[in-house]
Amino acid sequence: MQVPDIADWFLKRWPDIRSSEALETFATEYDCQGLELDVVGLPWGGDFLRHAGQWRARRFVGHQWQIVRGAEEQRYILNTYRVLLTRARYETIIWIPPGSAADDPFHDVTRPAAEMDALADFLIASGAQPLEALSKELEPAPELAQLL
Repeated sequence: MQVPDIADWFLKRWPDIRSSEALETFATEYDCQGLELDVVGLPWGGDFLRHAGQWRARRFVGHQWQIVRGAEEQRYILNTYRVLLTRARYETIIWIPPGSAADDPFHDVTRPAAEMDALADFLIASGAQPLEALSKELEPAPELAQLL
């Protein structure tokens, strides 16, 4: 994001396409650093996953993930998630892409189902709530549903 665009991205409202509400552009951890947002949407990538009870930083090279061995690059990836997870004042919505099963005809080797499921299970065990559970809590009362 370019510096002059930051105010428009954070302050404009839809239908202004410069607004974050338009979902035409995104803000990186650098754009968000030091800022607080009401709600943050965080798509979790395959670059930071749990393995054998430890966080594992990876980078995508060619057509596969490679484990990051350098301490500085590991800290950089950890810090990216730390910054993004601490920007919201009210809530953070974390989206974990569905894993791809090996028997799927369109199998995506970059998203093994076991890894993505393990990450989701860990976050839920840590206190994150699945949207399905929250959507039931947020359903309008029957008398309001008739008005909507």
